[in-house]
Amino acid sequence: MEKRSQDDSYRHVLKYTGVFGGVQGLKIFVSLLRNKLTAKLLGEAGMGLNKRFINVSEVINAWTNFGISFYAVQRISEIFEEGTEDDMRRFVGVIRTWSVWSALLGGLLCFFLASWLNDYYFPVGEEHRMEIMFLSLFVASLPIEAVECALLKGLRRLRTVAVIEVLSALSTFLFTIPLYFLWGMSGIVASLVLCGWAAALIHLYFSVQIYRYRVRLFSRSVIREGWPLIRIGIPYVLAGVAGAMAAGEVFKYLGDDKVIGLYSVGYGLMVTYAGMIFKAVETDFFPRLSSVNHDPVRLNHAINQQIDVCVLLIAPVMIAFALFMPQIISLLYDSRFLPAVSMALCAVFYMFFKAITTPIAYTSLAKADSWLYLIMECIYDVAFVVVVCFGYSRMGLTGTGIALSLLALFDLLMIGFVYGLYYKFRMRMKTFMLIIPQACLLATTVAVCLFASTWVKFGVGATCLVLSMLFSWRLLSPELPIVQKIKKRLGMKD
Repeated sequence: MEKRSQDDSYRHVLKYTGVFGGVQGLKIFVSLLRNKLTAKLLGEAGMGLNKRFINVSEVINAWTNFGISFYAVQRISEIFEEGTEDDMRRFVGVIRTWSVWSALLGGLLCFFLASWLNDYYFPVGEEHRMEIMFLSLFVASLPIEAVECALLKGLRRLRTVAVIEVLSALSTFLFTIPLYFLWGMSGIVASLVLCGWAAALIHLYFSVQIYRYRVRLFSRSVIREGWPLIRIGIPYVLAGVAGAMAAGEVFKYLGDDKVIGLYSVGYGLMVTYAGMIFKAVETDFFPRLSSVNHDPVRLNHAINQQIDVCVLLIAPVMIAFALFMPQIISLLYDSRFLPAVSMALCAVFYMFFKAITTPIAYTSLAKADSWLYLIMECIYDVAFVVVVCFGYSRMGLTGTGIALSLLALFDLLMIGFVYGLYYKFRMRMKTFMLIIPQACLLATTVAVCLFASTWVKFGVGATCLVLSMLFSWRLLSPELPIVQKIKKRLGMKD
């Protein structure tokens, strides 16, 4: 019975990683097409400026979102498992009311602090005050979208979330490219505003079919009921602020918008495929982990299973990215972004280590240990600013790639040690033995891509890619839903 339960759970991980991986694949295809056109229309400086505006919005949103969406997923999952329909309806009303207050506060704060934000986040001589004031509309859309998405995740409407991801990606493409074509860099903020509200309205379209939209902005009982949620969310707010400000400090140190554009491309390439895996982690794994957070054995088992899947899926793609990095950048962006190749190569291990760290790191969120989460995040953010800036000062963009990989290793060791003490997390030997060969194959590929001749690079790299794919396929294929369906049709047993 236990073995069957574990197998079903393992297939569940693959099933929803596949669902969201496929959706993210379509989303990424649309995003890459958008990035290609954006790179042509805006260039490195435009990509960097876009990143600065996004960072400003993230800082303001981090200060004003109250951490509602983090706690909402966990609490809705608990009510979904054990509560009543009345409990759910009331809680949905509470989080929606607070999300509206969060949207108003964030928008107003961005609007009235536009002068200070312009002086702090942009180089001397650049004037973006009016654009930041307009950006307040984008900031206001973020908490609305986040809470509606949290509602759907907590209710396990994962296929609905997958559909929303596709629609949001398509709307983003339709809004950004025409504006960039007509207005160039002057259209960046307008595209953010339109895309932000399009995503929020798409989420609302689906969520209000489940629970009618109702807020009570001046109800004392609703405001009072939300205060415990806010208290729990304070550490998440502070963690979000620390992360957004850390990114802002790095951008300030890099200085030039062209450098930021190249850094963003190198960083973005490394998180593109990983976003497929981590989206599945966030969407399916977090609610599942929340539902077993009081059972140490099931908790540990779920984390190890998720690490297995993440590593086996991400390793072959990271090897392929490393092997064909120059061609990928030229194809997906523009030849002007080729200076980001060495940085992206050196940052490959950032995502590999993140594939191991992320499932473990969700434990504190699932257990609502928000202060421990805050401490871990702040330590990482301080290290992020120091190490990335130091790497850039010594070796330019390549140094930032090395710094990102070292940071991810540091984060893995820190999270593994602390959560091992605090939650008794233990990585099982099977999981460890999955990680080692994939790590060796990835390290070999990166080494030949950096230092070997073209023929050696493709000879050794292609061999490593084939071995990695075969290793992952051998372990994952018996559990893939499509393989199970074929076996069933053929009358084969597991």
